[in-house]
Amino acid sequence: MKTKLLDAPYISAFCMEMYLIIRAGIPFDEGVALLCDDEVEQRRHILLERFYQQLQAGEPIAAAMRAAGGFPVYVIEMVEIGQKTGHLEDVFYALSGYYERLEQLQKSIRNAVLYPSVLLVMMLFVVLVLLIKVLPIFQDVFAQLGAQLSPVAQLLMQIGQILGRYGLGLLAVLALLAVIGVLLLQEPRCKMRFASWLQQISANWHTSRLIASSRLADALVLTLSSGMDINDSLDMAMRLVDSPAMQGNIEQCKRLMLLESKSFAEASQISGLFVPLYCRMLDVGFRAGTIDTVMQEVARRCAEQVDDQIEGLLNRIEPTLVIVMSMLVGLILLSVMLPLMNILSAVG
Repeated sequence: MKTKLLDAPYISAFCMEMYLIIRAGIPFDEGVALLCDDEVEQRRHILLERFYQQLQAGEPIAAAMRAAGGFPVYVIEMVEIGQKTGHLEDVFYALSGYYERLEQLQKSIRNAVLYPSVLLVMMLFVVLVLLIKVLPIFQDVFAQLGAQLSPVAQLLMQIGQILGRYGLGLLAVLALLAVIGVLLLQEPRCKMRFASWLQQISANWHTSRLIASSRLADALVLTLSSGMDINDSLDMAMRLVDSPAMQGNIEQCKRLMLLESKSFAEASQISGLFVPLYCRMLDVGFRAGTIDTVMQEVARRCAEQVDDQIEGLLNRIEPTLVIVMSMLVGLILLSVMLPLMNILSAVG
C-alpha cells in the first residue's frame, strides 16, 4: 500500500528541524531519533521510525527518506543533490522556506474559493426561503383582497413552487454527483486529467501566471541554494512547476541561453518567466555574484504579489455577490410590496 505523502506544513517544520540539527552538530541519526520520540501523531511516528532504522542500517539520508516513504520525491532529490554538493544544510533551510510559502499559497487559494462559496450558499438560501415560503403568503393576502400578484411575482412564485417540489430530488442528484466526483478524483489518472483540465482553462488568467512565476522562483531558490548552476536549476525547476505554460517558457528560456547566448536575465524577460523589474534584479545578482540572495528576494516579492492579487480578487467577489443578491431580494420584495401599497392606498 502506498504511503500517504506528508503535508506541506509538516515538511516545512521537519526540514527546519533538520537544518537546526545539522547546524548544531548533532549526529543526523540521533536528531531523527529525538524527533521520533517527540512525535505524537501515529503515522508520522511510524514514518520517522522507519527513517531512523534506515539511517541505522547505513543508508544515505536521501535513500533512507525514499525507503521510509511519505516524503515528496522533490524533497528526496534535493536532499540527494545537497549531499553530493556539500550544501545539505542550505538545502534543508531552502526546503523549509519553500514548503512554508507553498502552504501559504494553498491557504490563499482555499480562502479565495471557500469564502465566496459559503457566502453564495447563504444568500441563495435566503432567496429560496422568500420564493418558497414568503411569496405564497402574499398570494393568499392578495386573493383575500380580490387582487393578484404582479406578473414578475407570479413568475418568481412558480419558480419557487418548482424548487419546493423538486428541490430535494435536485439536491440528492447534486450530492450524488459530488460523491461520484470525489471518488473519481481518488483515482490518480482521473485526478491528473482534472488537474490538466483546470490548468488549461486557467492558463491565461493573470493570477495563474503570477502563481506559476511564484512557484518557479521558489524552485530556483531551492536549486541555487543547493549549489547547482542555472541550467541544471532550470531543469530541476521544470519538474517542480506543474504549469504547462510555465514549463514551455522555461524551455524557451533555455533555448535562448543556449542558442543565442542570452543571459539568464535577458532570456527570462523574453520568455516571460518574470516581469522586467525582477529580470533587472536578476541581472544585478548575476553580476554581483549574489544570484541566490536576489532569487530569494524575487521569490518573496512574487509570493506577496500573489497574495495581493488573490486578496484583490476576494475584495471584488464579495461586494459583487452582495450587490447581485441584494438586487434579487429587492426585486422579489418590490414585486409584492408595490401592488400591495397600491391596493392599500385605494382602500384608504
